[in-house]
Amino acid sequence: MTISALNRRLRPPVLLAIWLSALVLLWIDIGWLHVAASASLGAVVVLSLFDARRETLAIFALIASLAGGLLWAGADPAEIMRGLDRTLVFAGLLPTLAMTRTVARGLPAVRTAQHRIASLPERLSGIGLLFGAHAFGAVLNTGSFAFMASVIPEDADARQRRVAALACLRGMNTVALYSPFLVGFAVAYTYVPDVPAWQAFALGGSMAGCGLMISLLIFARPLSVDALRRGLGCLAPIGLLMAGVGVLVVAASQVFPISTLGAVLMVMPLLCGLHLIRWPHRTAEIYQETRDSMSTMGDDLLIVSTSLVLGTLAETAPPILDVMAPWIADHLPVWAVFAAVAGAMVLFAIIGVHPMITGTVMMVAVTTSDLAVAHLPLMIAMLFGWGMGSMSSISSLTVVTSSRLFSLRPLSLAISPNLIYVTVFFVFTMSVLTILNTLMLG
Repeated sequence: MTISALNRRLRPPVLLAIWLSALVLLWIDIGWLHVAASASLGAVVVLSLFDARRETLAIFALIASLAGGLLWAGADPAEIMRGLDRTLVFAGLLPTLAMTRTVARGLPAVRTAQHRIASLPERLSGIGLLFGAHAFGAVLNTGSFAFMASVIPEDADARQRRVAALACLRGMNTVALYSPFLVGFAVAYTYVPDVPAWQAFALGGSMAGCGLMISLLIFARPLSVDALRRGLGCLAPIGLLMAGVGVLVVAASQVFPISTLGAVLMVMPLLCGLHLIRWPHRTAEIYQETRDSMSTMGDDLLIVSTSLVLGTLAETAPPILDVMAPWIADHLPVWAVFAAVAGAMVLFAIIGVHPMITGTVMMVAVTTSDLAVAHLPLMIAMLFGWGMGSMSSISSLTVVTSSRLFSLRPLSLAISPNLIYVTVFFVFTMSVLTILNTLMLG
């Protein structure tokens, strides 16, 4: 048996054990369970190197080089295990999201929304694709591209497919500003855990709404109320469902002594369980698809785990604490902090560096400095960099997935008119966050 085949067989049961451990650790702090689960995750990560994609290996090589540099400069090696321990919630979150995606695909309301988008005339299809990718992407993440690609006519030429794919990218990646179902949201909370969930949802959701409107003003002219109404009308079947899930996650994070990520980890399996009670005939389908998804999560786990280990090492590394953070505090004006965080993530993403790497280093540097920065706008700045950076990078999963489903070259989607959108949205968002920071800190 090859290592790749062994990995596909071992990952599901090991990830299931880690998922259960993460659930237990939400409520009870058990020392030996932390160690056992972290060590198991470390083993999964190491084995994932043997069947990872080339892009993932390139990202890992960069992360490993940076981590090696931090260790050589004096970072505490014990932080490696702490970094893996911090990753446990993500390792539990990924299977949860995979199960949620499978459940959502079979919901009648989701099917109805998909058919409504497909029935829109060509002139309005861009609006429907934008809003559809946004609504589906809030929960399904990159799975939303499969839904959107299915509504494109089979005889569509390359130009039509590219326009449709770019609209879907704008819609889906904008959800990074507020969706707890994206890994970026979870990573951001690692560095600003004191931000109330409802504030993150409210501000991030508002900025995402502004982003959608900016997209319409740039790409859907002339824009009419009727066109907007018909585009939004496609989402009516799933509107109440989406709002209900959001309310339950926020409520759980407020009622129980758990984080927002813990609330997602607790609420979504319960909702999926209720779905299976209502439609038991889907049990085998959901089990098989979730298991298959877990067997191929090596790349995601490799990037998330090693990036968080890098960030954890950075928190104790003298170059960050003694050089970078003081330099930022002395030379970077507060009004430029948010633009520096988000801008660095986007610019480095364009040249192939995953936003998680840049975002991790920038967040550690800013949060360990003495700058007067409120955590809420800082969190949204990182999420903006995550979403817009992923939309503009040939190495990101969103670009790779959409290019495959729409039969296009990744470079034609990464370097595209969407960069104009990113620039306008960037200037608007950073201005709002800077003003908000001033108001919050008096």
